[in-house]
Amino acid sequence: MKLMTVCAPSTRLIWLSLGLPGLAAVGLYGPLFPAIVREWAEFPNLSHGFAIPLIAAYLLWARRDRLQTILLEPSLWGLPVVVAGLGALVVGVQGGELFLARVSFPVTLLGLTLFLAGPKVIRETWIGIGYLAFMIPLPWVTVKLITYRSRILDAAASAEALGWLGVPVYREGVFLHLPNITLEVADVCSSIPAIAALLALGVAYASLGRRPVAARVALIAAALPFAIASNIIRLTTTGAGVYYIGPWTLKTAYHMFNGTVNFLLTFLLLLILDGALMGLARRWSR
Repeated sequence: MKLMTVCAPSTRLIWLSLGLPGLAAVGLYGPLFPAIVREWAEFPNLSHGFAIPLIAAYLLWARRDRLQTILLEPSLWGLPVVVAGLGALVVGVQGGELFLARVSFPVTLLGLTLFLAGPKVIRETWIGIGYLAFMIPLPWVTVKLITYRSRILDAAASAEALGWLGVPVYREGVFLHLPNITLEVADVCSSIPAIAALLALGVAYASLGRRPVAARVALIAAALPFAIASNIIRLTTTGAGVYYIGPWTLKTAYHMFNGTVNFLLTFLLLLILDGALMGLARRWSR
């Protein structure tokens, strides 16, 4: 179902077709944004939310050359998507389900873009619009449940790894008993609090630059296990440092700024995987 076709695309027209749905969606969802921003500022593990809109804008801007060559084909198929997004907004607000109301924002924005600009524009912009979902905090009840499960997993894996490093350790739930100290894998030390930020990192990294589709998919799929592995590496090396060097290592930036360390470790693992994948792609292309 198409409404019309514009035969000669222009830069101004393309960005107008993206700006109008953006402004409309911001106007509709404006009352929800102050609370989201307060959560970003209050909880350090959500602070990546400030960067998400900027990264999303860059993902769109990076595709500007391709967007300028696309014919605008407004489509009525966008209307059901808009209705679904607005329906979720109403149900979420009226029913007190803030996560549902918030997550409907990128859905509505996708629907408006499809309605005003068409499927060809959506193919180039869905990654930037969908990326906005990473700025929405997960429901607290869900986070609490999976955080505890993550603490158990992280503690078990770290205890096993510490044994390989020659560190005597006895694990009791989320506690790691070393000869000179007992360490707890607390909520802030688990993989979950920063998981959204690290997933966002993986998606952004895979979306930038030219690489095969299979490589992009592999990098995005690897972001979650790499985030978990990075946290286990940090916990294991922290425990080893406490045993071999001393408890004062708990006061170092390596332990105190756990989110930054996990981010850098995850980024390093993505770089290594990307290098390996691109090497394989070059071999196959010969």
